[in-house]
Amino acid sequence: MASEEEDDDLFFSNDKDAGCEMILEWARENKNDLLQIVCSYHSLSLPPRGSKITFQPLEHLQAIQYERISVCELRICEKHLGTSMNNPDDIAKVNFHLAAAEEAVGLSIWTAATICRSLSIETILALITGVLLEKQVVIVCPNLGVLSAVVLSLIPIIRPFQWQSLFLPILPGKMLDFLDAPVPFIVGLQHKPTDLKMRSANLVRVNVTKDQIKSCYLPLLPRRKQLLSELRPIHARLSREESVAQRRPIYRCNEVQAEAATQFLTVMRRYLESLCSDLRSHTITSVQSNSDRVSILLKDSFIDSFPGRDQPFVKVNKFLCYL
Repeated sequence: MASEEEDDDLFFSNDKDAGCEMILEWARENKNDLLQIVCSYHSLSLPPRGSKITFQPLEHLQAIQYERISVCELRICEKHLGTSMNNPDDIAKVNFHLAAAEEAVGLSIWTAATICRSLSIETILALITGVLLEKQVVIVCPNLGVLSAVVLSLIPIIRPFQWQSLFLPILPGKMLDFLDAPVPFIVGLQHKPTDLKMRSANLVRVNVTKDQIKSCYLPLLPRRKQLLSELRPIHARLSREESVAQRRPIYRCNEVQAEAATQFLTVMRRYLESLCSDLRSHTITSVQSNSDRVSILLKDSFIDSFPGRDQPFVKVNKFLCYL
């Protein structure tokens, strides 16, 4: 027998479907193509991971096929997939990590290509430094497409870590008081406020048009020279594609751009994962009576294993949440 909550959900779902059908019917009668497309897209069911779905916007338009990435391609940390699925909290935790990984994959290629075409490699690394240290990051660009792509690129770039605080790819001009929040954030602004410099002493500001970054003191990334030497030739390939990219929508990449963007993200992920490579030697594992293995991280020991200049990067919330 269904509970009252399940009955409410079913009623809401049926009511919602009926509403969509009415709107779609009205759109057809009034030949409102855009509304028909939105309603048809909204009525689609999310396909299972690893399967395909075909969307036909209108009869005279070409069908769009989307293949949802499979779980094995998401590169989820084994500790998350190995979680016991006996209670709702564990299931919710696994689904959260799967959704975050899927989001990063969906954003990866076109956003990484855009940030490399828009900013120098030195500016990108300085921006990544501010993000890894959980500063208050403001990215300014008058072009909304480029702005959103540059901000969103930070999601796949910092994988396997996840940003743990406020994140707004485009902050409306009427909500600038948001910049007074006493927490880390990443926001995109179309235009720089006149008093932006005064708002925070913990600010990292990137001007995309000028390829310029202004910030509070930022230490150098661990092994920055090595990372820079690996990324520079990949970044150069994407920079050379700028003239080609200007003739296409931002979200479209040719094979050269897609390959270079994939290589860029692969180098970044390998670099960030290397920061955790010695993690196991700083954990204590015990076996419970039910044969479950429980590992406890000796956090202070792990942090002390890094040189003093690098320790700020492993003390931040996103790093400790990953651990």
